[in-house]
Amino acid sequence: MTSNKKYSSKNIYKGKVRIISGKWRNRVLKVENLEGLRPTSERIRETLFNWLRADISGVNCLDLFAGTGSLGFEALSRGADNCIFIDKTEVAIKQLKKAKVLFNAENCHIVKTNASDFLFLNKKNSYDLVFLDPPFADNMIDETINQIAKYGLVTPNGYIYIEINKNQKIPDLPKNWIIVRKKNIANVCFALIKVI
Repeated sequence: MTSNKKYSSKNIYKGKVRIISGKWRNRVLKVENLEGLRPTSERIRETLFNWLRADISGVNCLDLFAGTGSLGFEALSRGADNCIFIDKTEVAIKQLKKAKVLFNAENCHIVKTNASDFLFLNKKNSYDLVFLDPPFADNMIDETINQIAKYGLVTPNGYIYIEINKNQKIPDLPKNWIIVRKKNIANVCFALIKVI
């Protein structure tokens, strides 16, 4: 998720975000003018999916604060098996549903709810890759990480991706969660965490 600033020098134009690679390469997702919405920049997504290159095919993903869906749709484009998109705003849900139809993405499911309720109601499920990119002002990272750890929602050797403001501290992680990659770009700190 990222605000209505220029996302990166590679982005094609304001109000849209481009899928970088895979079967939907160069297709675009519309970016609504919503408070707190920050689609993950192309540069950050490119870095993240380079990190995940050998581990994306066939995975089961959860995009918890989906917004535009740029992370989940990028994963699906690159060979993820399926993705569940969670968002609590009606505008975001409508756009995600339009993208699902546009891409003919039968392997995605879209749920209108907040992240905490979804995790509690689906605590018997597990995922290979979870995207955590809430609006910075919501301060949801700590609470969400605690829920995911408590319910054991990530498969062994699965990954969690987090995106926070570079001035925030990465929360304390459970001892079996290891930061395998971390980087700052502009005002964003992002990290890939492996559950061992």
